Amino acid sequence: MKQSHRLYTIKEVASRTGISTQLIRKWEERYGAVAPVRLPNGYRGYTKQDLDTLIWLKKRVDESVPIGMAVMEHKSRSAAEAEKEREPILREWLNPAEQEAPAADRQAAVNRMLDYFERLDYPSAQRYFEQLMNMHSFDDLLMNIMKPALFELGERWESGRISEYQEHFGSHFIRDKLITLRNLLRAAPDSPLLVTACGPGERQELGILFLGFFATQQGFRVAYLGASPAEKGILDCLREMKPAAFVFSFSSHDRYEAALPFLRLLDARIPADSPHTLVFIEGRGVEEDKPIPGGSATFLIAGDGPAALAKIKSRLGQP
Repeated sequence: MKQSHRLYTIKEVASRTGISTQLIRKWEERYGAVAPVRLPNGYRGYTKQDLDTLIWLKKRVDESVPIGMAVMEHKSRSAAEAEKEREPILREWLNPAEQEAPAADRQAAVNRMLDYFERLDYPSAQRYFEQLMNMHSFDDLLMNIMKPALFELGERWESGRISEYQEHFGSHFIRDKLITLRNLLRAAPDSPLLVTACGPGERQELGILFLGFFATQQGFRVAYLGASPAEKGILDCLREMKPAAFVFSFSSHDRYEAALPFLRLLDARIPADSPHTLVFIEGRGVEEDKPIPGGSATFLIAGDGPAALAKIKSRLGQP
Protein backbone atom coordinates (compact mmCIF):
# COMPACT_ATOMS: atom_id res chain seq x y z
CA MET A 1 0.00 0.00 0.00
CA LYS A 2 1.24 3.50 -0.78
CA GLN A 3 2.74 5.28 2.21
CA SER A 4 0.31 8.21 1.81
CA HIS A 5 -2.68 5.86 1.74
CA ARG A 6 -2.09 3.74 4.83
CA LEU A 7 -3.77 3.44 8.19
CA TYR A 8 -1.88 3.96 11.46
CA THR A 9 -2.38 2.19 14.78
CA ILE A 10 -3.05 4.22 17.92
CA LYS A 11 0.46 3.43 19.18
CA GLU A 12 1.97 4.81 15.98
CA VAL A 13 -0.18 7.91 16.31
CA ALA A 14 0.95 8.43 19.91
CA SER A 15 4.58 8.09 18.87
CA ARG A 16 4.24 10.52 15.94
CA THR A 17 2.17 13.18 17.74
CA GLY A 18 3.58 13.06 21.27
CA ILE A 19 0.05 12.54 22.66
CA SER A 20 -0.52 9.54 24.91
CA THR A 21 -2.89 6.80 23.76
CA GLN A 22 -5.11 7.53 26.78
CA LEU A 23 -5.37 11.22 25.85
CA ILE A 24 -6.05 10.38 22.19
CA ARG A 25 -8.98 8.18 23.26
CA LYS A 26 -10.24 10.90 25.63
CA TRP A 27 -10.14 13.53 22.87
CA GLU A 28 -11.96 11.15 20.52
CA GLU A 29 -14.68 10.04 22.94
CA ARG A 30 -15.31 13.29 24.81
CA TYR A 31 -14.71 15.91 22.11
CA GLY A 32 -14.89 14.01 18.81
CA ALA A 33 -11.43 15.29 17.86
CA VAL A 34 -10.95 12.58 15.22
CA ALA A 35 -13.05 9.65 14.01
CA PRO A 36 -10.73 6.72 13.27
CA VAL A 37 -11.83 3.91 11.00
CA ARG A 38 -13.10 0.88 12.93
CA LEU A 39 -11.57 -2.15 11.21
CA PRO A 40 -13.27 -5.58 11.14
CA ASN A 41 -10.88 -6.76 13.88
CA GLY A 42 -12.11 -3.96 16.18
CA TYR A 43 -8.88 -1.92 16.06
CA ARG A 44 -8.74 1.80 15.34
CA GLY A 45 -7.17 2.86 12.04
CA TYR A 46 -5.97 6.46 11.72
CA THR A 47 -5.36 8.30 8.45
CA LYS A 48 -2.65 10.83 7.67
CA GLN A 49 -5.39 13.46 7.99
CA ASP A 50 -6.11 12.24 11.54
CA LEU A 51 -2.41 12.57 12.38
CA ASP A 52 -2.33 16.14 11.05
CA THR A 53 -5.49 17.00 12.99
CA LEU A 54 -4.08 15.73 16.29
CA ILE A 55 -0.79 17.54 15.75
CA TRP A 56 -2.72 20.77 15.06
CA LEU A 57 -4.90 20.30 18.14
CA LYS A 58 -1.87 19.63 20.34
CA LYS A 59 -0.28 22.85 19.09
CA ARG A 60 -3.43 24.81 19.99
CA VAL A 61 -3.62 23.19 23.43
CA ASP A 62 0.06 24.03 24.01
CA GLU A 63 -0.95 27.62 23.19
CA SER A 64 -3.45 27.44 26.11
CA VAL A 65 -6.57 27.01 23.94
CA PRO A 66 -9.05 24.61 25.66
CA ILE A 67 -9.30 21.35 23.75
CA GLY A 68 -13.08 21.66 23.26
CA MET A 69 -12.65 25.09 21.67
CA ALA A 70 -9.75 23.87 19.54
CA VAL A 71 -11.85 21.00 18.23
CA MET A 72 -14.73 23.34 17.36
CA GLU A 73 -12.29 25.63 15.56
CA HIS A 74 -10.84 22.76 13.57
CA LYS A 75 -14.26 21.39 12.66
CA SER A 76 -15.19 24.63 10.95
CA ARG A 77 -13.63 23.15 7.80
CA SER A 78 -15.92 21.29 5.44
CA ALA A 79 -16.99 17.83 6.67
CA ALA A 80 -17.64 16.81 3.07
CA GLU A 81 -14.05 17.69 2.20
CA ALA A 82 -12.73 15.47 4.99
CA GLU A 83 -14.89 12.52 3.89
CA LYS A 84 -13.68 12.94 0.31
CA GLU A 85 -10.10 12.53 1.54
CA ARG A 86 -10.88 9.38 3.54
CA GLU A 87 -12.75 7.45 0.85
CA PRO A 88 -9.77 6.64 -1.46
CA ILE A 89 -7.86 5.40 1.59
CA LEU A 90 -10.58 2.90 2.48
CA ARG A 91 -10.98 1.84 -1.15
CA GLU A 92 -7.27 1.14 -1.48
CA TRP A 93 -7.22 -0.69 1.85
CA LEU A 94 -10.16 -2.87 0.79
CA ASN A 95 -8.71 -3.65 -2.65
CA PRO A 96 -4.92 -4.03 -2.39
CA ALA A 97 -2.89 -5.25 -5.35
CA GLU A 98 -1.47 -8.47 -3.86
CA GLN A 99 -1.27 -11.56 -6.03
CA GLU A 100 -3.69 -14.42 -5.39
CA ALA A 101 -2.43 -17.12 -3.06
CA PRO A 102 -1.57 -20.58 -4.46
CA ALA A 103 -4.54 -22.95 -4.74
CA ALA A 104 -3.12 -25.32 -2.11
CA ASP A 105 -2.81 -22.48 0.41
CA ARG A 106 -6.35 -21.34 -0.28
CA GLN A 107 -7.73 -24.87 0.22
CA ALA A 108 -5.82 -25.21 3.48
CA ALA A 109 -7.37 -21.93 4.63
CA VAL A 110 -10.86 -23.15 3.67
CA ASN A 111 -10.37 -26.39 5.62
CA ARG A 112 -9.09 -24.58 8.70
CA MET A 113 -11.99 -22.12 8.69
CA LEU A 114 -14.47 -24.99 8.30
CA ASP A 115 -12.89 -26.75 11.29
CA TYR A 116 -13.55 -23.66 13.44
CA PHE A 117 -17.14 -23.48 12.17
CA GLU A 118 -17.81 -27.11 13.03
CA ARG A 119 -16.48 -26.55 16.57
CA LEU A 120 -18.47 -23.28 16.95
CA ASP A 121 -15.14 -21.66 17.80
CA TYR A 122 -15.88 -18.00 17.12
CA PRO A 123 -12.72 -16.54 18.76
CA SER A 124 -10.42 -18.76 16.68
CA ALA A 125 -12.41 -18.12 13.50
CA GLN A 126 -12.22 -14.36 14.13
CA ARG A 127 -8.47 -14.42 14.82
CA TYR A 128 -7.84 -16.52 11.71
CA PHE A 129 -10.00 -14.25 9.57
CA GLU A 130 -7.89 -11.29 10.75
CA GLN A 131 -4.71 -13.18 9.77
CA LEU A 132 -6.16 -13.91 6.33
CA MET A 133 -7.00 -10.22 5.90
CA ASN A 134 -3.31 -9.41 6.23
CA MET A 135 -2.21 -12.18 3.86
CA HIS A 136 -4.68 -11.88 0.96
CA SER A 137 -6.29 -9.22 -1.17
CA PHE A 138 -9.95 -8.82 -0.30
CA ASP A 139 -11.13 -10.16 -3.65
CA ASP A 140 -8.94 -13.25 -3.14
CA LEU A 141 -10.13 -13.70 0.46
CA LEU A 142 -13.81 -13.42 -0.41
CA MET A 143 -13.94 -15.30 -3.72
CA ASN A 144 -11.27 -17.97 -3.18
CA ILE A 145 -11.54 -18.70 0.55
CA MET A 146 -14.78 -17.51 2.15
CA LYS A 147 -17.07 -18.34 -0.77
CA PRO A 148 -15.64 -21.89 -1.26
CA ALA A 149 -15.90 -22.35 2.53
CA LEU A 150 -19.56 -21.38 2.30
CA PHE A 151 -20.27 -23.86 -0.51
CA GLU A 152 -18.39 -26.66 1.23
CA LEU A 153 -20.30 -25.91 4.43
CA GLY A 154 -23.59 -26.33 2.57
CA GLU A 155 -22.48 -29.56 0.93
CA ARG A 156 -21.40 -31.06 4.26
CA TRP A 157 -24.79 -30.20 5.75
CA GLU A 158 -26.73 -31.60 2.78
CA SER A 159 -24.71 -34.84 2.92
CA GLY A 160 -25.28 -35.20 6.66
CA ARG A 161 -21.64 -34.76 7.68
CA ILE A 162 -22.47 -31.76 9.88
CA SER A 163 -25.60 -30.59 11.68
CA GLU A 164 -27.81 -27.66 10.77
CA TYR A 165 -26.61 -25.59 13.74
CA GLN A 166 -23.01 -25.87 12.49
CA GLU A 167 -24.02 -24.74 8.99
CA HIS A 168 -25.96 -21.80 10.45
CA PHE A 169 -23.01 -20.76 12.62
CA GLY A 170 -20.59 -20.70 9.69
CA SER A 171 -23.02 -18.98 7.34
CA HIS A 172 -23.77 -16.22 9.87
CA PHE A 173 -20.05 -15.69 10.48
CA ILE A 174 -19.42 -15.12 6.77
CA ARG A 175 -22.55 -12.95 6.44
CA ASP A 176 -21.42 -10.69 9.28
CA LYS A 177 -17.97 -10.23 7.74
CA LEU A 178 -19.46 -9.31 4.35
CA ILE A 179 -21.74 -6.68 5.88
CA THR A 180 -18.92 -5.24 8.01
CA LEU A 181 -16.62 -4.89 5.02
CA ARG A 182 -19.35 -3.41 2.83
CA ASN A 183 -20.21 -0.82 5.45
CA LEU A 184 -16.64 0.51 5.41
CA LEU A 185 -17.32 1.94 1.94
CA ARG A 186 -19.58 4.84 1.04
CA ALA A 187 -20.72 5.63 -2.47
CA ALA A 188 -21.23 9.15 -3.76
CA PRO A 189 -24.82 10.40 -3.26
CA ASP A 190 -25.34 10.64 -7.03
CA SER A 191 -24.05 7.12 -7.80
CA PRO A 192 -26.44 4.67 -9.50
CA LEU A 193 -28.75 2.93 -7.02
CA LEU A 194 -28.66 -0.88 -7.09
CA VAL A 195 -31.45 -2.53 -5.07
CA THR A 196 -30.45 -6.10 -4.15
CA ALA A 197 -32.42 -8.90 -2.51
CA CYS A 198 -32.95 -12.62 -2.40
CA GLY A 199 -35.67 -13.31 -4.95
CA PRO A 200 -39.25 -13.93 -3.80
CA GLY A 201 -39.34 -17.25 -1.95
CA GLU A 202 -35.53 -17.35 -1.63
CA ARG A 203 -33.85 -17.18 1.79
CA GLN A 204 -30.17 -17.92 1.06
CA GLU A 205 -28.61 -14.47 1.41
CA LEU A 206 -24.88 -14.91 0.97
CA GLY A 207 -24.75 -14.99 -2.82
CA ILE A 208 -26.45 -11.62 -3.16
CA LEU A 209 -24.38 -10.19 -0.27
CA PHE A 210 -21.19 -11.11 -2.15
CA LEU A 211 -22.46 -9.30 -5.23
CA GLY A 212 -23.53 -6.31 -3.14
CA PHE A 213 -20.06 -6.03 -1.62
CA PHE A 214 -18.39 -5.92 -5.04
CA ALA A 215 -20.98 -3.44 -6.31
CA THR A 216 -20.33 -1.11 -3.36
CA GLN A 217 -16.59 -1.53 -3.88
CA GLN A 218 -17.02 -0.31 -7.46
CA GLY A 219 -19.03 2.78 -6.57
CA PHE A 220 -22.71 1.78 -6.65
CA ARG A 221 -25.11 2.81 -3.92
CA VAL A 222 -26.45 -0.55 -2.75
CA ALA A 223 -29.72 -1.01 -0.86
CA TYR A 224 -30.25 -4.55 0.41
CA LEU A 225 -33.86 -5.62 1.01
CA GLY A 226 -33.04 -8.96 2.65
CA ALA A 227 -34.37 -12.48 2.17
CA SER A 228 -37.61 -13.03 0.25
CA PRO A 229 -38.92 -9.44 0.39
CA ALA A 230 -42.64 -8.85 -0.06
CA GLU A 231 -43.71 -8.49 -3.67
CA LYS A 232 -45.71 -5.33 -2.89
CA GLY A 233 -42.62 -3.79 -1.31
CA ILE A 234 -40.58 -4.44 -4.45
CA LEU A 235 -43.25 -2.83 -6.64
CA ASP A 236 -43.46 0.16 -4.29
CA CYS A 237 -39.68 0.51 -4.40
CA LEU A 238 -39.76 0.51 -8.22
CA ARG A 239 -42.35 3.27 -8.32
CA GLU A 240 -40.96 5.45 -5.54
CA MET A 241 -37.17 5.00 -5.73
CA LYS A 242 -36.77 4.37 -9.49
CA PRO A 243 -33.42 2.54 -9.05
CA ALA A 244 -30.96 1.98 -11.86
CA ALA A 245 -31.50 -1.75 -11.33
CA PHE A 246 -32.86 -4.51 -9.14
CA VAL A 247 -30.69 -7.60 -8.68
CA PHE A 248 -32.35 -10.77 -7.34
CA SER A 249 -30.53 -13.96 -6.42
CA PHE A 250 -31.85 -17.54 -6.61
CA SER A 251 -30.04 -20.60 -5.29
CA SER A 252 -31.93 -23.05 -7.54
CA HIS A 253 -33.66 -23.06 -10.90
CA ASP A 254 -36.87 -24.30 -9.26
CA ARG A 255 -37.07 -21.23 -7.03
CA TYR A 256 -36.49 -18.97 -10.02
CA GLU A 257 -39.27 -20.74 -11.93
CA ALA A 258 -41.63 -20.34 -8.98
CA ALA A 259 -40.93 -16.58 -8.91
CA LEU A 260 -41.26 -16.13 -12.69
CA PRO A 261 -44.89 -14.88 -12.63
CA PHE A 262 -43.93 -12.06 -10.28
CA LEU A 263 -40.81 -11.23 -12.28
CA ARG A 264 -42.98 -10.88 -15.40
CA LEU A 265 -45.34 -8.60 -13.46
CA LEU A 266 -42.41 -6.46 -12.30
CA ASP A 267 -41.10 -6.31 -15.87
CA ALA A 268 -44.52 -5.19 -17.13
CA ARG A 269 -44.68 -2.38 -14.53
CA ILE A 270 -41.32 -0.87 -15.49
CA PRO A 271 -42.40 1.21 -18.56
CA ALA A 272 -45.00 3.13 -16.54
CA ASP A 273 -43.30 3.29 -13.11
CA SER A 274 -39.58 3.65 -13.90
CA PRO A 275 -38.70 3.36 -17.61
CA HIS A 276 -34.92 3.36 -17.09
CA THR A 277 -34.82 0.55 -14.49
CA LEU A 278 -33.43 -2.88 -15.42
CA VAL A 279 -33.85 -6.14 -13.49
CA PHE A 280 -31.15 -8.81 -13.21
CA ILE A 281 -31.48 -12.40 -11.96
CA GLU A 282 -28.30 -14.12 -10.77
CA GLY A 283 -27.19 -16.98 -8.54
CA ARG A 284 -26.65 -20.72 -8.68
CA GLY A 285 -30.07 -21.17 -10.26
CA VAL A 286 -28.96 -19.28 -13.40
CA GLU A 287 -26.95 -21.11 -16.06
CA GLU A 288 -26.96 -18.77 -19.08
CA ASP A 289 -27.38 -15.13 -20.08
CA LYS A 290 -30.72 -14.31 -21.64
CA PRO A 291 -33.88 -12.23 -21.11
CA ILE A 292 -36.62 -13.89 -19.08
CA PRO A 293 -39.40 -15.36 -21.23
CA GLY A 294 -41.77 -12.58 -22.23
CA GLY A 295 -39.67 -9.86 -20.58
CA SER A 296 -38.09 -6.76 -22.05
CA ALA A 297 -36.14 -5.26 -19.13
CA THR A 298 -35.34 -8.37 -17.03
CA PHE A 299 -32.26 -10.49 -17.72
CA LEU A 300 -30.73 -13.70 -16.44
CA ILE A 301 -26.97 -13.33 -15.85
CA ALA A 302 -24.71 -16.30 -15.12
CA GLY A 303 -21.40 -16.23 -13.26
CA ASP A 304 -19.95 -15.46 -9.84
CA GLY A 305 -20.20 -12.06 -8.14
CA PRO A 306 -17.52 -10.14 -10.10
CA ALA A 307 -18.56 -11.70 -13.44
CA ALA A 308 -22.24 -10.97 -12.86
CA LEU A 309 -21.46 -7.41 -11.78
CA ALA A 310 -19.42 -6.82 -14.94
CA LYS A 311 -22.44 -7.83 -17.04
CA ILE A 312 -24.73 -5.60 -14.99
CA LYS A 313 -22.42 -2.63 -15.49
CA SER A 314 -22.27 -3.30 -19.22
CA ARG A 315 -26.07 -3.39 -19.50
CA LEU A 316 -26.35 -0.18 -17.48
CA GLY A 317 -23.70 1.53 -19.58
CA GLN A 318 -21.38 1.98 -16.60
CA PRO A 319 -17.60 2.18 -17.20
